[in-house]
Amino acid sequence: MDLIKVKRKLSLEDAAAFHGHKGPWLILGYKAGERAIAVLKPADEKDLKCLIKCPMELPYTCVIDGVQVSSKCTLGKLNLIVKESNIIELIFENRSNGSKLSLRPKRKVIKALLKGGREIIASLEEANPCELFEEERG
Repeated sequence: MDLIKVKRKLSLEDAAAFHGHKGPWLILGYKAGERAIAVLKPADEKDLKCLIKCPMELPYTCVIDGVQVSSKCTLGKLNLIVKESNIIELIFENRSNGSKLSLRPKRKVIKALLKGGREIIASLEEANPCELFEEERG
């Protein structure tokens, strides 16, 4: 099958259009995908895979859409797997070299997200991923 590659990076605005609104959990997922690409440096959209562990209820599952848009790991390409969990963890792997990145939102971030408010959206957009996640590389 002939495929037409699209190299364009999708923006947070693209993620919001895909998801329907720009909420804090979407932004968190988007930032996680951006961090995975920066650290793992996949060659293309098939080189990266992701396992998302989270409660299977709103608003937690909004993280999934953010990851799909920023990392291009998707349910349709079967390089995104979602598992029910009491914790939130995003595990990315570069299929070419086996390197992994595990991201867990910091406790203070989860508390702020659950509290909500428009100010959290602005602070998430501006935040460095290192401020948002506990990070483990392997």
